[in-house]
Amino acid sequence: MRPSLRVGVTLALIVALALSILIPTAAIAKAGPPTVTTGFQVHSEFTPNDSFFSLQWGLTRSQGIDATRAWDATLGNRNVVVAVVDTGVWWTDSDIQANMWSNTDGSHGWDWINNDNNPMDLDSTGKYHGTGVAGVIAAVTNNNTNIAGIAQASLMALRALGPNGEGSSYNTSLAIRWAADHGARIINLSLGTNNTFAGVPTDISLAVNYAWSKGALIVAAAGNSGTASLDYPAALPNVVSVAAVDQSGTKASFSNYGPGLSISAPGVQILTLSANNDVHYLSGTSLATPFVTGVAALLLSVDSTLTNVELWNILNETATPVGSRYNTNYGWGILNAWNAINALNQPFISVNAYPSTVSRSSTFRVGWTILGPAGIPVSDTHVVWGADPNNLGNATPAQSGATRQNFTASDLQIPGSANTLYFKVVATVNGTRYESREYTVTASQLPDFLVELIQLLSSNLLYLALFILVLAAVVAFVPHRRVRAARRQMYRARTVAPAPRYYAGPPPGPPPAHPAQQVQARSAPPPVEFIRPSPPPQPVRAPAPPPPPVAPAKKRCPSCGTLVNADNLFCFFCGNPFR
Repeated sequence: MRPSLRVGVTLALIVALALSILIPTAAIAKAGPPTVTTGFQVHSEFTPNDSFFSLQWGLTRSQGIDATRAWDATLGNRNVVVAVVDTGVWWTDSDIQANMWSNTDGSHGWDWINNDNNPMDLDSTGKYHGTGVAGVIAAVTNNNTNIAGIAQASLMALRALGPNGEGSSYNTSLAIRWAADHGARIINLSLGTNNTFAGVPTDISLAVNYAWSKGALIVAAAGNSGTASLDYPAALPNVVSVAAVDQSGTKASFSNYGPGLSISAPGVQILTLSANNDVHYLSGTSLATPFVTGVAALLLSVDSTLTNVELWNILNETATPVGSRYNTNYGWGILNAWNAINALNQPFISVNAYPSTVSRSSTFRVGWTILGPAGIPVSDTHVVWGADPNNLGNATPAQSGATRQNFTASDLQIPGSANTLYFKVVATVNGTRYESREYTVTASQLPDFLVELIQLLSSNLLYLALFILVLAAVVAFVPHRRVRAARRQMYRARTVAPAPRYYAGPPPGPPPAHPAQQVQARSAPPPVEFIRPSPPPQPVRAPAPPPPPVAPAKKRCPSCGTLVNADNLFCFFCGNPFR
């Protein structure tokens, strides 16, 4: 090939290669620079180094409550005080001792069984129920020892149950009040009874209401009899009731369920603490309950200003639904720690105040807070409501403000002849619309004054106590007053005409004729000195002793079994009428 031709070919190849590079580049430049997302957060899920963490399925993302992602936000805060009312806690265990709450005297709680300040879990059966519950909540995490607890909080041990796991409601109520008075924000009750009290106040219910009024969240086990009713006190309105699920997310066969159930959590084959720095497996709704308690402690670790109502709303509404949004098998769903923590990083509507029942003629209010980062503008928030859950066509006036602000809608009323009012709270925050879940208010068939009285008594413990005292006095007094009235009626005084004290004189007209009578001679009267002989003296007898007092007849109330007087018309304890 000639030199000139060789040079031409070489130049052509260079030009072709340059065009192959420059043309695609020019095409990209003509289309404009691509949109690149930057600045997003990346992190690894926290995995603790505790020896048996791999066996704690209830904490995992795939089967459990997704605690590992929640731990990326917080492991807990020891300023959050959690009380465990149970058989005590083996508080010298190296995997929990650092998280034990300390009183001013250095003790870690109280023991109502031995009446001292050493609430040690003394269980000869080897179950160590209270220690197991405490381990799920607050075992020390990431210390190369045994298990990981959900929240690194301060654990208050309150021993109200004996070694066999049984105790009195009185000791339990004292422990609940003690916890509230000593700063517990959450009270765990992995205990209960299947007795129902049909709305009758008990020492436990009054203690629960007292703790609730002081801002504590009370969490209790639903029960282990597999029945469609909740144990007591889980059935109380101011208690978060917890059912148990297994590794597949299915309700445990032993778990109670039913109306009023709040939430479900892992409760089958839960690895937790035992005595003497050991671990073992336990099952039951008693073990599901501390999962909820632990997540509530994580929420308070992130935001200590949350109220007990707001905590409860977050736990319920961030649970993973099973089937319909709410059902009596799982409540609002299975506990999810990551969802709960994440709810604090975005606007979240918490409905804090509304009546569940009102009279038809009365009006009511709804109160709510928009949680999330403080200070985000809220351009509009209001209540939408109606008698049909599929057509909430009515709305209260729009309000504006900012997140972390309280809002109230007034003068709501159940419409017309409807029996139920349905409502939601909606809000537009920073241009995005949010809404709460749907709530219901039912119409009461009671007279207005009775509904108002019930609401007054339920909102004020002092009024409730006074009402109970007055009712007991009336029930005890009225039957006796009726009996006295009946006796007075039986022995009523009667008017008797007195004998005449003067001579009225003969009747008018001629005197009646008398037949002739033969006059007989009378014997001479006795002399003046005659004295009638007195009868011989009788021996003096000691007076007979009075008969012993007869105890009033008794009968037993068929409703509550209380012994009352046989003439009572009502049982003074439960109010059951006898006739």
